[in-house]
Amino acid sequence: MNSTTRIRYGAITAAAAILAGGFLAVAPANAANAGSITLANTTFTEGDWGTGLDVTGTGFTAGSIVTITVGSATTTIDTHPVAAPVLADGSFHETWTPTASLPLPATGETISVTATTDAGDTTTTPVDLTVNAAVALPPKSISTSVSTITTADLADRNIGFDLYAAGYTPGETLNFTAAFDGQDFDSFTETAAADGSIDIHLWMSGVVESGTLTITVAGATSGVSQSVSISVTGDTIITEDGGLPAISTAAPAAAPTATRLPVVSG
Repeated sequence: MNSTTRIRYGAITAAAAILAGGFLAVAPANAANAGSITLANTTFTEGDWGTGLDVTGTGFTAGSIVTITVGSATTTIDTHPVAAPVLADGSFHETWTPTASLPLPATGETISVTATTDAGDTTTTPVDLTVNAAVALPPKSISTSVSTITTADLADRNIGFDLYAAGYTPGETLNFTAAFDGQDFDSFTETAAADGSIDIHLWMSGVVESGTLTITVAGATSGVSQSVSISVTGDTIITEDGGLPAISTAAPAAAPTATRLPVVSG
């Protein structure tokens, strides 16, 4: 009896081992992960990807290959396979500039960024982009509020004249140079507005006399350079400010925050 019992028990144990082995052999692979992504910047202008999409992902399968997709519910704009596999901690980081132009979404649509992997991972929540309509920039131009000014008005900071120039790169540094009858003052700088324009109030102090005043505005990055001249008439005036002309972007009636330039007298 003892011998038979041992044989039966051994047979059952062996069969269980075979079944267990079969079960382990056909067990399904690990389920795909639901990763998540974040973007360093989600606001863009129609047709301009700027510095591109800076994407960081977490929770993906280590060693898998990520594909980043940007598009709407109805249209795929562009896709990009990430060259480096997902790290051991399930993360990845990629900066990518799509080659396709960034469209303005149709009414009711949203452009989003998602990430998937060859292991079946997918982002749980797409990251939506805010795409603003491109604004038409004003054309290249330069002008002044007057073409002729008296020495008395030019020497009065509450009168002076206004200069407007456009056609520069938004936010770029603008280099101003002034010359009076061909004699140069030192230069000064201002910053172009978001539309690539500049609108400032100018006046002169020191020795102010008749002649031709020429202002040149040159963009530091765009290379755009434009000049405009004003005819100055009247008797020579020496202001209390001394021998220095000044420029101010403040309202004429406000105390000026001036960049002062040496005067070269005729």
